[in-house]
Amino acid sequence: MLPVGSLENVLRAIGEQTLHGLLTIASYGGEDRAQRNAAQAAAEVSAERRGSEAAAALLARHHLSEVPRT
Repeated sequence: MLPVGSLENVLRAIGEQTLHGLLTIASYGGEDRAQRNAAQAAAEVSAERRGSEAAAALLARHHLSEVPRT
């Protein structure tokens, strides 16, 4: 079994390497890319919603024009 000091050193090294990896990813646009992907997804959802609303409005107008008027 490893001594406690060795375990602490291993965990510290893992933490440092993880931090280094995250900083490397961020410096290559990792965070910006995630923000761009989120913005693109939001724009697609918004466009889909507008399309659905337009289709519903068209159907409503078409349905209203078929209703007999008295």
